Amino acid sequence: MASTIRVLDESLIGKIAAGEVVERPASVVKELVENSIDAGATKIRVEIKAGGKQSIVVTDDGSGMNREDIALCTRRHATSKMASVADLFRIQTLGFRGEALASIGAVAHLVIESRAQEDEAGTRLVVEGSIEREMHSIGRARGTTIVVKNLFFNTPARRKFLRSVDAEARHVAQTIIHLAASYPALGFELEHQDRQVLNYTPASRRERAAELLGIQTAPVAELLDLAHEEEGLKIEGVLAGPEHCGRSKGKQYLIVQGRPISSRLIASAVQRCFEGLLPEGHHPVFMLWIEMDPKKIDVNVHPTKREIRLANEGQLTAAIESSVRKSLRLPDTQAFVYAATPMPRPDDTYHFSESMGAALPARVGEPTSPALQKLPAPESITHDADDQLAMTFVAPAAAKIALAANAAIWQVHNQYILVEVADGLLFVDQQAAHERINYDRAMAQMDGVAGTSQQLLFPIQLEMGAADFEVFKQIQDDIAKLGFVVRDFGARTVLVEAVPAELDSFGEGDVFYQLLNDVRDGQHSGRSWREVLVLAYARKASIKKGQKLNAEEMAHLISELLRVDSPHISPGDKPIMARMKLSDMERLLRKF
Repeated sequence: MASTIRVLDESLIGKIAAGEVVERPASVVKELVENSIDAGATKIRVEIKAGGKQSIVVTDDGSGMNREDIALCTRRHATSKMASVADLFRIQTLGFRGEALASIGAVAHLVIESRAQEDEAGTRLVVEGSIEREMHSIGRARGTTIVVKNLFFNTPARRKFLRSVDAEARHVAQTIIHLAASYPALGFELEHQDRQVLNYTPASRRERAAELLGIQTAPVAELLDLAHEEEGLKIEGVLAGPEHCGRSKGKQYLIVQGRPISSRLIASAVQRCFEGLLPEGHHPVFMLWIEMDPKKIDVNVHPTKREIRLANEGQLTAAIESSVRKSLRLPDTQAFVYAATPMPRPDDTYHFSESMGAALPARVGEPTSPALQKLPAPESITHDADDQLAMTFVAPAAAKIALAANAAIWQVHNQYILVEVADGLLFVDQQAAHERINYDRAMAQMDGVAGTSQQLLFPIQLEMGAADFEVFKQIQDDIAKLGFVVRDFGARTVLVEAVPAELDSFGEGDVFYQLLNDVRDGQHSGRSWREVLVLAYARKASIKKGQKLNAEEMAHLISELLRVDSPHISPGDKPIMARMKLSDMERLLRKF
């Protein structure tokens, strides 16, 4: 029997290995910019076309490479940053495996131009799909320029899974932003389609934090300093006070050994310090720089190096919590403590008495909408605790539920609407119902007539951080369709002159900032950015739990809900309605 195990050829090995390192254009940018940082660059310029799918150019003023190094740099596991196994346990650089250029060259057209300080001439190397095409001398300044074109040209299946141009460009921008947070003393510039997107000049850590966290979120004067030092551990950082925190986790930056990372462990340690200071669902805004003994950190966990393993997690989290709590005890911190407002008690409380008739809730007349005369029937999802309560979610099905003639309608705890139906009661989540109505209306506006606006008595000027402003430029046309009238005022500042008529409150721009945060954070949700925008807007424009409604408002809400295509499910994929049959009520009461 012939052997079925074979050694793969180098070309195939290269493509497989590239899949671990190069996931999308942002991965390429990350690897190349990290190489520039390791080379001692003080200014790094990134230019992309078509979100990086067409081309990526990274230029730096670092130490450069001589001809011998350029000849080796695209070979797999060729690196200047390690020489022995011992070096693996004291890594001080961002790159170390010697995989980046080899992986990029395996799936793209790669051009490298570089000159070291001591060389009279530079060198140009051209690689296509791991094949070296040419290498010759050129004249150029010290430093390196790397051009990557036609990413995944020889792996069309990989290219097919790339997102839209705008989505890929946003991923590249986020990569630059995180590296700019890690190295504030360096200058970073990003251009997309020949338009400047980001430009960070060298700054202090505090200045860079204020810029990236967003002036509107945490002005420099309102940032809280954080510092902690003990043997083998140093922590520096800035926090925004609790009054500047929001629902987004997008303004949490963690930098360990100069490497931007993701760590639920560290983020949770900071979150715990804010317990009792923030409303439910809100998150801290912070930027932390952590330096540890390299021997206690394993960065060789994942090819992208976004995850690390720590030898003593308890020591780090304890130090973080201690330093954060110390910062939050600054003067006037107690004034930040959030006191949750209790849910208002419903005014319509009914008692068994002679006057009961006068206290009965209003009744709704016969429905005029065909959709109001029948509701989707439940699927098989049933919540029946010990057979005491049979409550079923209303979902699409063939069966019908008819409203009772002259149906009564109630509001319970200012959260739910109860509607009398022919065979029992229908329970409706008022917030989810309104979100569905507003979502469908806003999606229709995207492809049709723009929504109506209400003019602000005094236009509001809003300043943005770089990340927020980039999101704003991407969604500017679509927010106009929702009813916002916003003018670019220059220097990452906009002027809001009008807002959608559905918005009850715009505040000082908090709604606008939260829309930007939600769109940025929703990029990984699997939805298009337009869907994320509309969903975020629908949530902002909708009535909330705890909001009192009169009978007319409830009846209108139910009528509007049953006109939409999917009245049973919210745009966030949560059930809107549940039904309880009369037979279930009778069975429940017979048990007592």
